[in-house]
Amino acid sequence: MRECPVCPRIPPAHDSGSRKRAYDGGHLRINRNISLFVLSALLTVVAHGQQSQPSSTTYAADRGNVPDAIAKRKSGNFALVHVEMIVKAGAVEAIPALKEQFARSQDPLVKAKLANALLRLGDREDIYWDYLVKQVTPALESDAPDFIDYSSPPGGGPSPAFLAWARAHGESPESAGQNAMYWLPGKLTLLGSTGDPRVVALLQRGLLSPNHMIVIAAAEGLSELHDKNSIPLIIDACERAPSGAAAVIAESLLYFDDADANSVFDRYVPEDRAKILRKAKAQGKKTPLSD
Repeated sequence: MRECPVCPRIPPAHDSGSRKRAYDGGHLRINRNISLFVLSALLTVVAHGQQSQPSSTTYAADRGNVPDAIAKRKSGNFALVHVEMIVKAGAVEAIPALKEQFARSQDPLVKAKLANALLRLGDREDIYWDYLVKQVTPALESDAPDFIDYSSPPGGGPSPAFLAWARAHGESPESAGQNAMYWLPGKLTLLGSTGDPRVVALLQRGLLSPNHMIVIAAAEGLSELHDKNSIPLIIDACERAPSGAAAVIAESLLYFDDADANSVFDRYVPEDRAKILRKAKAQGKKTPLSD
């Protein structure tokens, strides 16, 4: 399995000192950063050739760089930050080049991001949808429990249940941990951010996962779509989850114009965190994954 370029390294189970440093700051910080970590990883991966973007965040924030991003995409020497910029600019003229790169790419991560981009730009061909569904199926079928031990103080490292699961499946806790914490939920985030209404049933299924990182990604995706029929399911997921995970799942409820959703948001999300999220929403952040 490829190593995530931005995910915190999952320390070996016996390395308690490294575990404490890796998780210093608590369960909530780890959970809240799932989308940031995974999407940052996707944007820093070089899709083709050897060129990388030294400051992806700064570069992507400047809309004046969109023509450069399109030119790099056409040249074939581009990073996925360029693909994201093309999508956010609504540059549909890049669709043929993106389709060509999707057909040529052998990298599953790059191919998934290209499929995501094409769907967001309005190309609804089944081949792109089917590819992303294939990528998220392992996440939806996984019976891996939470990597985080929510019953212990922050910094406690992998849960005993997760370590037992990894042993039973012949996987190292480090490799299985990155998969459970980042790659599996990250692929669900890619599908959920497409805006395709077909994703609702899959995301609702994700709410039932024993891995609460997947539940968080599913809730974010449903909030991204403003699917009001999913509000009771997200509330049920909050009520089933450990408190540390429930607080993060509940954040997705802020973006619904619904009294019950906002009441549960207030119940689970700490006041200081809720204040930050409400301020961002008032300033124009309309969904969990929007800028």
